[in-house]
Amino acid sequence: MRVPPFARFARLTQAAGLIICGMIIGAALYHSLFQAQFDRVINLKGELEDQLNERDNELEKLSKFKQQHSVIKTIQIRFEDGPGTAGLDEPTKSRLKAQLHDDLLVLEGHSIYEIDRESRLARELLAEKVYRDKDKRFALNIKTVLVAENRLQVWVNIRLLGPELSGNTPP
Repeated sequence: MRVPPFARFARLTQAAGLIICGMIIGAALYHSLFQAQFDRVINLKGELEDQLNERDNELEKLSKFKQQHSVIKTIQIRFEDGPGTAGLDEPTKSRLKAQLHDDLLVLEGHSIYEIDRESRLARELLAEKVYRDKDKRFALNIKTVLVAENRLQVWVNIRLLGPELSGNTPP
């Protein structure tokens, strides 16, 4: 039996290789576009869930304190733009907001006329407190506390402390 010379199939092999390379490059480009869209959808979902939780909490507190007109009804947390917030994604921000909101729940229901005493107490207690999210540690520092229309608004700085070395070590 005689084997045909490979030179006869060189052009066919080159064309097949070019088609396969094009398919691989096209699949990689399509996957990167899909991944970018998926990340955008996940961030948007996190933002919308955060807004929905905030609205639900606000409705609950407004109905709870509807007879009291001079108390803090809701707490709104805002992160200041800076180097700490530049690399954070929305789900991480919303988890940090939820942790800080749980710590500030002590102030809900208190009189807005006595907020100076309680805000100093909260600032002292929460100064440079370390919060954990997955394998990272963040230091949140309260910069400004403002009460307007029965809403406590808190502006916070975020500083990334680095990854956590082990799960059992304290900060």
